[in-house]
Parts: sequence; C-alpha cells; structure tokens
Amino acid sequence: MIKLFNLTKTLRASCTFSPLIRGDVVGLFKVCPPLTTFSRNYADKKRGKRKFVEVAVVKPTKSTKKVVDIWKDITANELSTALEVDFDELTEVLVNLDKKNLDLISDNRPIDDYHVLQAVASFSCKPRMVNGPPRKSSEEQVDLKPQSDPPANELERRPPVVTIMGHVDHGKTTLLDALRNSQIAAGEFGGITQHIGAFSVQLTKGRKVTFLDTPGHAAFASMRARGARGADIVVLVVAADDGVKEQTVQSIKFAQAAGVPLVVAVNKIDKPNADPMRAKRSLLEHDIVVEQLGGDVQCVEVSALQSRNLPALQEALLLQADVLDLKSTKKGAVEAVIIESSVVHGIGKVCTLLVSRGTLRKNAVLVAGTSWCRVKTMVDEHGKNVQEADPGTPVRVSGWREDLPAPGDWLIQTDSVDRAQKVVSFRQEQKMKEKAASDWEATEEDRLKTREEYLKNRQFLLNRGQRYGSTLRNVVHKQNRIEKEVDSGDPKLRLIFRTDVEGTLEAILEILETYKSEKCQLQLVDFEVGPPTEKDVELAKETGAILYLFNLMLPPKLRALAEKESVRIEHFNVIYRLVESLKNELSLRLPSETELHLVGEGHVLKEFLISDRARKRQPIAGVLVNWGNFEKNCIFKFIRGDSVVYEGAVESMKQGLEVVANAKTNTEVGIALADKNIRFKEDDQVEVYEKRTVTQQIDWFPPGF
Repeated sequence: MIKLFNLTKTLRASCTFSPLIRGDVVGLFKVCPPLTTFSRNYADKKRGKRKFVEVAVVKPTKSTKKVVDIWKDITANELSTALEVDFDELTEVLVNLDKKNLDLISDNRPIDDYHVLQAVASFSCKPRMVNGPPRKSSEEQVDLKPQSDPPANELERRPPVVTIMGHVDHGKTTLLDALRNSQIAAGEFGGITQHIGAFSVQLTKGRKVTFLDTPGHAAFASMRARGARGADIVVLVVAADDGVKEQTVQSIKFAQAAGVPLVVAVNKIDKPNADPMRAKRSLLEHDIVVEQLGGDVQCVEVSALQSRNLPALQEALLLQADVLDLKSTKKGAVEAVIIESSVVHGIGKVCTLLVSRGTLRKNAVLVAGTSWCRVKTMVDEHGKNVQEADPGTPVRVSGWREDLPAPGDWLIQTDSVDRAQKVVSFRQEQKMKEKAASDWEATEEDRLKTREEYLKNRQFLLNRGQRYGSTLRNVVHKQNRIEKEVDSGDPKLRLIFRTDVEGTLEAILEILETYKSEKCQLQLVDFEVGPPTEKDVELAKETGAILYLFNLMLPPKLRALAEKESVRIEHFNVIYRLVESLKNELSLRLPSETELHLVGEGHVLKEFLISDRARKRQPIAGVLVNWGNFEKNCIFKFIRGDSVVYEGAVESMKQGLEVVANAKTNTEVGIALADKNIRFKEDDQVEVYEKRTVTQQIDWFPPGF
C-alpha cells in the first residue's frame, strides 16, 4: 500500500487529472500514460533545444552599505565606535554569536576576526581592513607650524629682499655687479644666469639690501616665480634698446600674482640705438604706468655697464622699503625660506636660505619639507664663515639629512634632533597616506573599468544564449588574440641627468615635459642632484642611456670606468647647448628620408620602333636634352599634357650605336624602357630626378630655444 501511494505521488506531477477521479487510483491508471511512454517523452524533452532564448540583462549594482574600518585585534569598544552604534547593542549581537565573547568584552580583549565580520554584517555595513586604529588628534600636532606674529616691542627694521627680474640678456646680473662692485656676470657660462643668486649689498647710505638674481631665460620660469614670491620688492629690468619681451611680461605677471611692488630699471641707456621712452611706453600694454607717464611705479634710467645713475636706483629702492615698513624679530625660533639646494663634493648636502625671523646660529636644528639639519657650517655669498644670520640675511648651510629640501620650502627651527626626526617622520607618513589615497583612486578607476568590461562581455554571452563559461576564454581571448609583446623597433633615446642644483634640474625637467614628438621616444631613466657615481654608470650601461651632467665635474676614476663600459657621458654648462645636444641626438635616431631633386629636362622628338632579337618591335623615345644631365640611374618621368605617362627607371640609353650612361645639355639620346607597352608621342616632356638621402630633423621646439 505504501509503495502504491508513493507511485501515485510520483505520477501526479506529469498526469492530467479529472476532478471526478482525482483520488481514484483506478481512474489514475486509466488517465495516466504508460511509464515507458512518459520516460521517452521526458528524455526527448531534455535533449531538445529551445527555439527562443529569453534576453537576460546584467546591470551593475553599486553597494549602498556604509564602509567601516576594522583592524586586527580590535576590541568591542573600538568596534562600537567604528560602527557608531550603542555599545550595549553591539554586546548583545556578539554574545548571540558566541557566549564566550562576553568574557572578552568584560576584559576589553580583542574579538575574534570572524565574529567581528559577522557583527559588522549584522549592522548592514561593509568592512574594510586597515593597518590599525586611527591616529589620535594629539599625534597630529607633531608637525611644525609657523609661529604667530611677534609682539610689537620685539620688532626691528630688517633689510628689504629685492628680486631682480626681466628678459634674458637685458643686463640683470651686470646691474647687480655694478651695485655690489663684483664680477658675477664674467663667471657665468654662456653669459646667462642659470641659478638663483642671493647677495647682501651695503648701499651708500649704510643700509643693507638683500638681492635675489633670477635667470631670464624661458627655461627658468619656476625660478623667477619663486624669486617673486620670496621678495619684498621686484626690480624689473628692461633694455632701452629692446623694450618689453616675453620673459619681461612673464616677470610682471609673477610679481602681480605675488602682490609685490615693482621698481622699473631701464638699462643700457648708453647704447646708440637706446630709446628709454619707447621702453616705458611698451610697459603700458601690461598695466605698468611709470611716474614719468603719470603713474605710481618708480622708474630709473641706468647704465649697468658704465655704472650711471645707480644712486638714483638705490634711493628708489630704499624709498619703497620705507613705504613698506619692513620689520621682523631676532628673537625666538628661526624661520626661513629655501632659495636653492645642491650637493657639494666634500661637504655634502647644502642649501642657500634666506632668514625671515629669528637669529640662525651654528648647531641649530632645522626642518624643511621632509629633511632636517643640524647646522655644521654657515657661510655667506663670499664663502666666509659667519657665526649668526639675522632676518633678511642669505646664508649657505650644510649638515642636511634625508632628502634635499626643495627650493621654496619653508624652514622652521626645532629644539632637538628627536623633535626634528619626529616631524620628518610624520610628514613622510602623511605623504605616504596621500600617495596611498591617490593610488587607491587610480586602482578603483581601473577596477570599475574592468568590471564594466566584464559585464559587457557577460551580456554578450547571455545574448548568445550562453549562461555559463569564462568571459576571458570565450570573449576576450577570441576577440583579442594573445600575442607575445615584442619591441616595436621605433627609435628611442634614453637619458640620465645629474645637475648641480635643484633649480636647474627642475628647469630641465620642465623642458622635457614639452616633448610631444611621435617620431622618436624620449625616455627619462633617472635624474638626481649631485655628482655622478659608479651606480649611475652601471645603470647607463644596462639601459643604454646617455649620462648628461650639467655644471658638474666628472672624476677621472669615473671617466675611466665609463670608457671601459662604453658609456657615453655628456657635460654641459649652458642650458641652450644641452637642449641643442638633445635635439641632435633625437634627430640622429630618426631614419633617413629619400627626396627627389630635379637635375634635367627634355622633350621627345620622335618615337622609333626597333625590332629586338625576339623580332618584337620595341618603342624607343628619341629625346633632346633641354638642360641638365640625364643619368641612367636617375628617375625619369614622361609627362603628356597634365598626366604622367611613366615614372621610374630606364632600361638603356643610346647615342647612335653606342650605349651611354648619361647625356648632357643639347644632345640627343634614345631611351628604352623595360615596359614595352609604353608608347611615346612627339613633344612629351621628360623630367629627370636624382635620389638624395636627407637626414630628418626632430619636430621639437621648446619655448625659448
């Protein structure tokens, strides 16, 4: 009876019952088909294919759950804070998961990772593993901040910081030489300034002024911008024979952006073609109205070469400084700005800085950026040791640790080395966090793109009726055949740079940023400030790069190693010569091009049909050379009207019965072509071209070069 009842249940799923006989077993066997027939129909139905496929749509679903940061060995108290839920509510959830958690909660011990994840999920949150608990707010105060304004009774007058700016070769450094009775310009490579120079000058009235000399070349725009930001007054030098130029306009914009007042110095008034008034009027286009034209900007006409009218320029600078009423305090911690940084052989890492507050002395502990220093040596612009530096005084300081401070970094004194190291560690950690955050954003973008591509491929399979299977194997590998990556063979130039100071390296990198040519790849392998080492030579050998040195000496030992390893080293002292070398190196790596040059012209006098050895009639063009020289290895072009009948090489050339290789002006020559189907007509024009190999030039034109 039990077997019969089970059989009845099994067959009900596939039988059609009448309401009158639903419970009648006899009627059931009468209505239901035989078992053999049922099994065969079911098998046929299983083997059959569906004629229509329902379209399945895959839509990305973005999670709306709140993200909660958790970490290893997290306690219940910390977890409730992270979840922002009541502690008792969380305790109840953890105890429900495992009663042993009650002891852990009571003793404030870490909760098991599995139970932590379960608890986070129970509050509809999304867990995210982090390295540890968030930093306490007190730790964020490790960093150094600029001091508040000093009290008025501590303020004393300080020397003004004056930046000399203008176009290249307008006489900025010569003017500074004339003011301080020096010969800086004579020692500059190429006659142009390529670094920021800081100098203290004692003027005629006994007052001291600090000058910053900035480069005028287009490549050093960043240096000029830093010079404007670190100045109290900007002296804009304009040549009387040249007027306002590109870098003059740029200097004006930098000064206006920094909110620094201008004093215009019209230089080179001693030249025969000098026109100071034209130079002053050219400033009107850029909203600079000098006093002589009814404005409020002081303007002095000078000749730096002949030292003419320099007292008037000094008077204008001191007057502007008095108007600004520049004051600072010599007390308290030192604050300064980094002007330039470099690596000096035998001394180490050094920085030129300008003190803005406090008094800098030896053994002081300084922090700038992610570097710190205990002052070992302190020298002025003449290389003389100084014991202390007051506000407004530029000095060069050695003893830096870690990385070199970047020009423009703000420097603050600390009370101990331990404090400086903590500040540097904190700043490095902050940089790492910022980098991790940016990397996370980039990774998240890549993940979303990959997810979008996956959904697209999955939808493609679904539309095809395939609900299972790998999208990588069934779509990606079929559409994009996997090929072994090989070198494209495109020309490339690899470079390694070593420079004397940070500012020069910055200018070179900005120049390289302008390279957009697709003819040759430009790859920067490495760059650093300081003299080259053996590791640089090894790196250049491994990568096939050229080692470029700027304003650095190459030790004889390193030169011998480079010659042994066949490593090419280039040394330059002038920025535009370095750029010329780069352009030449790039051009040399480009393949040569073939050009056609016209070397002769003629016209067809008559066509002759001559039988060859196979008794086939071959057309011969009887040509008169109008000018030039017809060489057999040249390219011949036969032109009839506006169309070219033939262009290419010739088979043979004859004058009479003699086979010749060339024909000169006003001579007749018979020309036969390899193509016997080409026919000639009278007055067909003949042009002869010579193939010449031409070296390509790189299509890279950096601004100012």
